[in-house]
Amino acid sequence: MSDNSAVSTALNVLLCGATGFGLYKIGPSEHPYAFTACMMGFCHGLGGLVSGLTGDENAKKVTETTTGFMEIIPLPLVNVNLYLAAESNNIALGHGLFIVPLAVGVILNMVKGESGDDSEGGVLETLKTLTVLGNITSLLYLSINESSWNLTGMALLAFMAKFGAKFCEEQVCEGSGEPVSYVSWSGFFFLTALAASGEK
Repeated sequence: MSDNSAVSTALNVLLCGATGFGLYKIGPSEHPYAFTACMMGFCHGLGGLVSGLTGDENAKKVTETTTGFMEIIPLPLVNVNLYLAAESNNIALGHGLFIVPLAVGVILNMVKGESGDDSEGGVLETLKTLTVLGNITSLLYLSINESSWNLTGMALLAFMAKFGAKFCEEQVCEGSGEPVSYVSWSGFFFLTALAASGEK
């Protein structure tokens, strides 16, 4: 097993562990949105683990597909869950509605493959960036209102998973983006489990 493969396997184990803790800690009936976010993270980590250990091309394609969903879906889902718990139903609905066009855009991009128009890809990327920033801002707002360090940590980790990983990949060292992204997501899901279960 190469060094890169070993690191990737360790990162996927970490993500599976954090999301598995979330699945254990969060009840699907009490917190369906946060539970779904953790399930998505667990499937992504499991796909990466199978791909890294076996080298299976199908598992690799699944992981590449779920990477697009990991960028845009877990954070809004967790926000919906948190805002519903805070009885801010209108804001929760807003976060939920943002998921639909972005998920459709990701699916259409997968169907079109690399032959899609670059301008459409740029529009989708801009929408994804704005959605992530909006959700992070919303999470920070809620963390101040609730005086919760867990929520503050979640917002910072979500920022690192999207923007910190990209910065590290482009400016620091090629290949450093993946570890930053995986560690950030793992921390995010761990704190999600604590926040959803009522621990501040």
